[in-house]
Amino acid sequence: MKEHLREIKKNLSYIYKLAPSYPVFSIINVLLRRATPFLTMILSAKIIDMILQGNEKNEIYKVVFLMVGSVLVIMLLRHLLDHFLEIDRCLVSDRKRRDIGYKAMKLDYEILERNSTMEQISKADSNTDAVGGLGGYLQKTVNVLGAFLSCVAAVVAMSGLLTTSGGTGSGFFYKFLNSNISNAVLLGLVCLSIAINSRCQEKQEKIQYESAQAQTLSGRIYWLFFNMMSDYPLGKDIRIFKMQNVIEKSGTQARDDIERVQKDAIRKGLKVSVGELLSQNMFIFAAYLFVGMKAVYGMISVGDVAMYSGAIFLLQREVGDLFGLWIELKTHNTYLKSYTELMEIPNEKYEGTIPVEKRLDHEYELEFRNVSFHYPNSDRLILKNISFKLQTGKKLAIVGANGAGKTTFIKLLCRLYDPTEGQILLNGIDIRKYDYEEYIRLFSIVFQDYKIFSFSVAENVAAGPTYDSERVVECLKEAGVYERVSQMKNGIESRLLKDQQDGDEEGIEISGGEKQKIALARALYRNAPLVILDEPTSALDPLAEQDIYQRFNDMVSDKTAVFISHRMSSCRFCDEIVVFDDGRIVENGTHDELVAESGGVYHRMWEAQAQYYM
Repeated sequence: MKEHLREIKKNLSYIYKLAPSYPVFSIINVLLRRATPFLTMILSAKIIDMILQGNEKNEIYKVVFLMVGSVLVIMLLRHLLDHFLEIDRCLVSDRKRRDIGYKAMKLDYEILERNSTMEQISKADSNTDAVGGLGGYLQKTVNVLGAFLSCVAAVVAMSGLLTTSGGTGSGFFYKFLNSNISNAVLLGLVCLSIAINSRCQEKQEKIQYESAQAQTLSGRIYWLFFNMMSDYPLGKDIRIFKMQNVIEKSGTQARDDIERVQKDAIRKGLKVSVGELLSQNMFIFAAYLFVGMKAVYGMISVGDVAMYSGAIFLLQREVGDLFGLWIELKTHNTYLKSYTELMEIPNEKYEGTIPVEKRLDHEYELEFRNVSFHYPNSDRLILKNISFKLQTGKKLAIVGANGAGKTTFIKLLCRLYDPTEGQILLNGIDIRKYDYEEYIRLFSIVFQDYKIFSFSVAENVAAGPTYDSERVVECLKEAGVYERVSQMKNGIESRLLKDQQDGDEEGIEISGGEKQKIALARALYRNAPLVILDEPTSALDPLAEQDIYQRFNDMVSDKTAVFISHRMSSCRFCDEIVVFDDGRIVENGTHDELVAESGGVYHRMWEAQAQYYM
């Protein structure tokens, strides 16, 4: 119980942070809704008795107007509240998804890359939308309060029924109705009905939760293939290679799995609901019989019959709702646990505090000292005892075959991961001790799998919503893509790609080479002292790659530059070349020195590729 209450408090605090007015409006709304049936029940009973007793019409009209007016005011207030609640419900849903995205962006890259984290993000998003979402959770919580207050009101309203006596009559039924035994039987029926209903509710919630969890994997697979059908960048491959059938087959299989689980849940739920329905109707029949017999023997008035019947029905319904909602909340807590667990994942990377020295001469010394590394959940070393000093102001080429460890070397340098063994030093200090935000500003990187986003050209170059337009244009010119951008309808303000549109503006698709140049312009705009190109041109032919690297080398002539490639076109103009092989540095020197070492790794690679550069 305590754990259940702690979860409710935690979840409500999340909802309050997302939309503070939502809980307040929800409580007012549920109190008004719960008050309406009691108001009409009590005043209707009074009107019936007043009519039968021959009261003045004006007195009866006053009560009628009071009832109708009160209900009208409550309906108007609820209608107004429903408008605000709908707005808050949308806000909570949107802000929840936003916060999941923010959390994902703030997680350490090493944590985000884990399969378990991606699964948790998916579950947090889908589970918080299940069974009514966060809005439904709040409604259930305030309805528990409303149901409790309704139960209290119903007990007060029907208390007179249990204390009535007298009347006229004789025989077994008259004596039974005039005794406390009948009251005990009625209360016993209430308790039995509540027990059966709460048990049925618990079974229903368990069936629904197990069904939802069984659909998680199939649901992800289904939506993956469903989204493929309308994914613009995939459209060419789907049509050229006739992949419609394999996509449809895989998506249909996942959908069949979902339907099988859903049908099984419906069958199980139907059996449970039959028992619940029978218990409810048996109780209502017995309660109405009890009230009717008391009226027959003159123990209560006709108006009391209406009031007590209504109170018994409401008590049975509200107590059932109270227990049912409590069980639903318990189940809903299980759904929301994936969200709270995600939001509470701590980052594991050590957060240093030392500020990075600001040097106008960009004289920084970076050193790998006996660094080894393997990825999480794997024992295979990707880097093996690497020791190396990166000289500032120099042009360095890192070469090697695919899988030699080149990109991993850069990931460690940027602290996307920390070494398994050894240290990486900046000016003699372990980089983990530096403030990360300041440390990462030293680097400007174009990764092999660089991304262009569905923002404007300027926002892509500046990597942010605010930018210096003149500098954006300057960087685009240096990267050799400004002429193409200037031909776009809105110039540097033009939105790129088809997966997002802004009003009447359709996203502009650009070629792979143009995307590469915009990525290069982004690296230039950052104006960091150390620039890294991590095979962003691997899809180009060797001569085109050589041209890109040579042009970029001219752009960053006053900076430290690192060129990573498994091809040799980027190496000839570099001051130093480091050769990786199987996670180790096996050679280093200038191009001429390494080519001269016949039998060396670099020499063999150069000989194999030399025909493309001659």
